Amino acid sequence: EESFCRAFGNALIFDHREDTSVGGGHHAQWSAGVEEIIRDASANVAPRTLFPFQRTSRSSHTFKVSHAQLVETILLLIGVDEAMVALGHLLNLAREMAGAPPSEDQRNSLCTSAEIFAGVCRATLHLHVDRAALSELWKSTLLPFLEEAINRVPISHLGAFFDAFRYGIHHFPPGKFVELTEWIIGKIETTLWQQPTENKEDLGDVVENNFDAVNGASKVAEGFTTQSKWLFLISAILIELDDETDLGVANRLPWYTNTLLNGVPISRGGDDNGKNVIPIEDMEASWDIVSKRLLPRLLQALGHPYEKCREHIAGCLFRICYCHRKCLKSSMTLSKDSLDPAAENTIGTIDPGCMITSQLVSIDGSDKYSFKEQHHALITARKFIVYCVHLGDCKNEFSDFVIPLLPLCFKALKVKLEDSDGEVKAADRMLEAEVVKGFRYQVAEIGCSCAVNYGNSLDLTRVLDALDQVSSFDSWQIRQAAAHFLRCFQGGHKFLFSAEHSSKIRAIITSLLSDERREVSSAAMAALTGILASMPLDTVTQLVHEYIVLANKSVVKRKKKTVKVQNSGDKGQNLSKSGCDLSSRRAKDRSQRQQTSVYFLCAAVLAQPYDTPPYVPAALAALSRHSFERTAPLGVREVVKMCCSEFKRTHMSDNWEMHKRQFTEEQLEALQDVVSTPHYYA
Repeated sequence: EESFCRAFGNALIFDHREDTSVGGGHHAQWSAGVEEIIRDASANVAPRTLFPFQRTSRSSHTFKVSHAQLVETILLLIGVDEAMVALGHLLNLAREMAGAPPSEDQRNSLCTSAEIFAGVCRATLHLHVDRAALSELWKSTLLPFLEEAINRVPISHLGAFFDAFRYGIHHFPPGKFVELTEWIIGKIETTLWQQPTENKEDLGDVVENNFDAVNGASKVAEGFTTQSKWLFLISAILIELDDETDLGVANRLPWYTNTLLNGVPISRGGDDNGKNVIPIEDMEASWDIVSKRLLPRLLQALGHPYEKCREHIAGCLFRICYCHRKCLKSSMTLSKDSLDPAAENTIGTIDPGCMITSQLVSIDGSDKYSFKEQHHALITARKFIVYCVHLGDCKNEFSDFVIPLLPLCFKALKVKLEDSDGEVKAADRMLEAEVVKGFRYQVAEIGCSCAVNYGNSLDLTRVLDALDQVSSFDSWQIRQAAAHFLRCFQGGHKFLFSAEHSSKIRAIITSLLSDERREVSSAAMAALTGILASMPLDTVTQLVHEYIVLANKSVVKRKKKTVKVQNSGDKGQNLSKSGCDLSSRRAKDRSQRQQTSVYFLCAAVLAQPYDTPPYVPAALAALSRHSFERTAPLGVREVVKMCCSEFKRTHMSDNWEMHKRQFTEEQLEALQDVVSTPHYYA
């Protein structure tokens, strides 16, 4: 009856209210941290919030799964005919709740509306086996309700409907909710902002011209709040499309479904032999809609002018890649198990990962974007990488998407507006700074947190090849970031490196030691310090002796007095010019060798902060020759003094007598020349 449904809905709203009668309306006074522990434990263990058992958790903290379970169970118990009548009453009540005016109970009403839809949707999918009848019910009842409710619900409370979508279609074949998928994608096609293709005027002017000055409505696209709603909801569909994680579970309910259904007997599907059967056409139809309609639309909106929409676009792109991999794996297995040997798997014909990666890689060098569009697209690419790092795995997402996009991350660190001759807008400068800051953090996150799959040496080679490429870029910010990245990446993978990998890493770092920018060479020396600390002592000793020889040969020598010879004619001038060029090249090569060898020896000394291996005294003696003004430039002298001062701080204290035994008298004098303070009367 309608009266019962209304009373039932009001009871669900009332259940959302907080009980203020306990303790006189005051919260319990827990010790510091205890309240957070209890809250987290209840959020993960309590049956009313235990949802959805996947890597992506609930979006709304107010959505109660127990309410949706109760609605679903009631509809399943009263039969199909009675359920259809009650379904109409409940949706009418939920429609009223979705349009609740601002009040204290508005949040509770909106959340209860989503819970009612979740229970109704899941019960409907269980009760209707006939696809034609189910399709008609979607079009006549469920979708009209969503059309009205979604437009009424504020974006701040849309997380409840996100969870409702997921609960309603959780672990159902894609064919049972293909109408919902088509409906949301159609909304995205008609509302989502698209990149202008004809003219390349400034994006700010384009957005400004697209809005009516009278009523503020958009002429080209819907408001960004509406666009954000549909992008947010389609991500819920994409999450549930990839539930075919384990092969053969298409119609088999998982182990925790009995708890979700509260013991309601539900047919598990399958044939007479107990083997689960799922029509491959269901997955192919849903995937065809996503890959041919949704994916191109998202790729055209990479440069979206609004932050929240860019975040949702990046999340949808990641979900499409994630979904495709799972569906492809399941469909291949189901095709093998099919009785029809001619069954063809069409899911693998379109690889969205390649399309997305190629589109993102081409952002930096593309001329189809304006300045703002290009930097907005770069922000979208960075958020896509964030999803791959946090929600992907090292075997698939890191190998397939993060490594190919690694050069783009480094290229985005270059500040281009500094080289501009014209007047630069403050907004453009701020946008570029935001992009550079975000990618600098992203490069650091990839280097620290991403791990290559064990035994996959090819991925290690690909990463090192990318670093070798970016380490020779013109921008010093990129070279500095490459040194910092290699420092972190080597520390996390040093036990997986082969001899070839270690040699290549050392070659990249050594090439950066002689960089003209002090920031780059210092970062390279810090990276080399960690590398040498993890290498065998014999190998380091051999390398140190080689660089000692190189350092001794690269000391600045006094210029010899030469007798000027008067040359006559053009021939004499050409000889003099070529001689000067040759001399300058030799001086530059000597300076690079000196800086490389000195920085390498300093890194070798700093790599042993507590011990004194046999090579350290020899390295310090060689470094002392480069601490004088007549033998080395200022940058080299400062590094030598810093290294010797650090050695004095860590070694020349309590245990100095033990470390001192490793030095000869000559080596001690050389060290004292650097670390001792000059006397006042000297």
